[in-house]
Amino acid sequence: MASALQSPLVRYGMGASSAVVLFVIAFTFAEGIVQTMLFVLAVVELLIVPQFLKAAAE
Repeated sequence: MASALQSPLVRYGMGASSAVVLFVIAFTFAEGIVQTMLFVLAVVELLIVPQFLKAAAE
């Protein structure tokens, strides 16, 4: 049975959805250095998390 994590759409969708949540939190609730850290974390979610999920699917 194939894993859902083998699909790139699922992997990048999971990273993108959590990145969107982080961006919204950063824009609405955070200020200063905390806001910048949340933006960096959102970029990591977009770029790195799908690679970890790909490795987990193998």
